Amino acid sequence: MTWTPRRPGRVFSAVAFTVIGAVAALLLTAAGALPRDRERLPAAGPVDIGFSQDMIVHHQQAVTMAQAVLGRVSPSVAQLATGVELNQIREIGQMQGWLNLWDAPQVSSGPAMTWMSGHQGHGGADDSGADDSDADDGAMPGLASVDEMNRLGELEGDDLDAYFLQLMIRHHEGGLVMTAAAARDATDPHVRAFAVIIATEQRQETATMSGLLSALGREPLPLSG
Repeated sequence: MTWTPRRPGRVFSAVAFTVIGAVAALLLTAAGALPRDRERLPAAGPVDIGFSQDMIVHHQQAVTMAQAVLGRVSPSVAQLATGVELNQIREIGQMQGWLNLWDAPQVSSGPAMTWMSGHQGHGGADDSGADDSDADDGAMPGLASVDEMNRLGELEGDDLDAYFLQLMIRHHEGGLVMTAAAARDATDPHVRAFAVIIATEQRQETATMSGLLSALGREPLPLSG
């Protein structure tokens, strides 16, 4: 069975995400978050660009998972899913805006996580609060597989609540691996600060999800998936 979100009207297309990014770029510039003159932008290194490209992909799956369960889960889980959806759409827009201002591709043409390849075997916790050693194999950490997404579309009741929470907790833990590296190694100070903000937000959401999952009598999934 091929998984299809049961709320197709809520799924953002690639075009919609691109529009969000363009608007975010204009708002960031107008608000003074980034200079109006491209020549005055902080230099964007491979970590800035690679992190933004890969985190957009990572966030888009979280948005898809959240949209797929709305209307099907309990009110407490739905509230959490809505918060994840809105936060990650906003952050996608900011990262797409940066890529636009840097004249960088919105999507990487190579394998995921190559921007972390220079740090394999050197994992460690830092200001974003995660250990990046789990990204050493080059895979994007925390992503749900096709089979897992299919199962998310099929479950109901408490089983759906619990599985969504399990997948999203693991997804957030994977995101912390990425923010740890960006907070440490990004060239642009805006990107380093943003990585810490994402990490703080996702730790808070993870704490809430862990409480909801515990109340259902279920355990988190291992990050290795």
